[in-house]
Formats: sequence, C-alpha cells, structure tokens
Amino acid sequence: MSTQYYIEGFRSKTTVEEEGTRIFEFRQEFPSVEEASAKAREFFAKEEKLGLAVISKYSPSGDHEGVKFIFKSQEGQIEEGDLYWGDWYCREG
Repeated sequence: MSTQYYIEGFRSKTTVEEEGTRIFEFRQEFPSVEEASAKAREFFAKEEKLGLAVISKYSPSGDHEGVKFIFKSQEGQIEEGDLYWGDWYCREG
C-alpha cells in the first residue's frame, strides 16, 4: 500500500464561530503531493463555493498528516501554503 492523499474541501466561513464548513472529501492515491495539489486546484474551477482545500497524507501504517492547503484569496486568486499537523487535529469527535 502506498501513501494515500486525501483532499477535503471547505466553503469560506461567514463568522468566526461558524463550524461545519466541509463540503466534500476526496480520497485517492497519488504518487506525489504535487499531483494531489493539481487535482485540488481542479476542484476550484468546478465548485464555486470552495474556499479552502486541505491535502492530508495517510501512510501505510495509518498515520495522518496535513501537508498543504490551497485557498482562494479575497481577490479570487488561488494560493498555496504548506502546513503540518498530526492526527489529533483531524479526528472528528
């Protein structure tokens, strides 16, 4: 089993207190984070409500780590940044 990348798409928050903004999740195996990022950028062209895409990787041992986020700026430009968080952040309770 290879590394699996997981893309979650979120709409933009309208208030600071707002939660539950996820609008889709997409699981697929990609050989690189660059290919997963390219797929995430495709979603911005198709899903007008999409404001943020988070790419996480799952290792064969089950570890989960957020590795990149892609977002639409207020000017409508697609921007990217690296991020690092562990499984503790992404668990739903």
